[in-house]
Amino acid sequence: MTIWTINLYVLIAAVVLSLLLAQVRKPKKWWLEILKNFIGSYFIFSGVVKAIDPIGTGIKMEEYFEIFHEYFAFLNPVWNLFEPIAVEFSVFMILLEIILGFFLIMGAWTGLTLTLFLLIIIFFTFLTGFSHLTGKVTDCGCFGDFIKLTPLQSFIKDIVLLVIFLPLLKFKKDLPKLFQASPRFLSLFIITLLSITFTLRNVYYEPIVDFRAYKVGVNIPDCLSLPEGAKPFIYENVFIYKNKATGEVTEFKIESLPTDYDNWEFVDRKDKLIQKGDEPKCKDFAIADENGTDVASSYMEEPSPLFVLIIPDLKKANREGLDKLAVVFKDAQKAGFYTIALTGSSIEDVKAVLSDHDFNIDVFNTDATPLKTIMRSNPGLLLLKEGTIIGKYHHHDDMTFKKLSEGVLN
Repeated sequence: MTIWTINLYVLIAAVVLSLLLAQVRKPKKWWLEILKNFIGSYFIFSGVVKAIDPIGTGIKMEEYFEIFHEYFAFLNPVWNLFEPIAVEFSVFMILLEIILGFFLIMGAWTGLTLTLFLLIIIFFTFLTGFSHLTGKVTDCGCFGDFIKLTPLQSFIKDIVLLVIFLPLLKFKKDLPKLFQASPRFLSLFIITLLSITFTLRNVYYEPIVDFRAYKVGVNIPDCLSLPEGAKPFIYENVFIYKNKATGEVTEFKIESLPTDYDNWEFVDRKDKLIQKGDEPKCKDFAIADENGTDVASSYMEEPSPLFVLIIPDLKKANREGLDKLAVVFKDAQKAGFYTIALTGSSIEDVKAVLSDHDFNIDVFNTDATPLKTIMRSNPGLLLLKEGTIIGKYHHHDDMTFKKLSEGVLN
């Protein structure tokens, strides 16, 4: 799936939707109707994809807020306010996308809807433009993990959306309202409730559909490796010389180095990327002990199911969730299964907290980024067998060792 195929599918959906809605109320301008339904459908699709994994969108917003501290330091009180509620802010923006999409299609509160649409498009354009110009937050998460876009692709997408949205502002009086007021607002009220329920369900549990690299069925060692035929990274040696007479600094390739050493002085050498290669789907995953030794291979080869407690950030770990998982892990140990904990926080700090919650397991370090990708729950349970993910469970799940034994462990 690419951005072009998404655009094509959304356009087809908009045309079909326009034909169906014309049976209820014929539009004054067909091109305007299709344009309206295209933008509405686009935002609904974008919002629903992000609503599947709102925690992932929250993580992206945290990245932006952290970087804004550096680039817009004069607004640090604002970023300090929003950083702790990045997930809540993301849920609000996701719901706004979905609900505004339906409002636009159904012609509800046209003036307010179009104004909010304009603001949200400008907001996204700013974020993607910022990413493109600074090279920070290399994936804006515009479509969650469903499809990855470069900052430039995302920025161009938002500019195009802004341009094609402007005619709606000019011809807003020609936009038809679907149904009479009462059935229209009843429909939108039901849609709003369903959108909120669906989004919050994916906040409090693992995403209902997993678009991430570390999904159930993935073998982590294989995912960390490049497949055959992968495009390599190609670098070129560049030599930097300064002209002694003029002070001019010039870059030279190795085959065209200056030979007039009386006039040129060597300054530096750097490797210039000339072809970006493919990267593994899974990155930066390691299991390091207190000495920093990577011991992942021994656990990736374990033939019986391995119970892994995931704690990306100890400060944000749900303490009731730890109590619940402690029971599961103790039952697993009694049954003879290996149990470990992976954390992005200090091993000593995690050991102390786990001891308070009646855990007796080895604790290892893994970079917090892959842990947040693997599990949206903090804490959560990951089940591995010979390096393959056979189960992922949020601490809110109705989960006991007995149920696991009768299901995934059977």
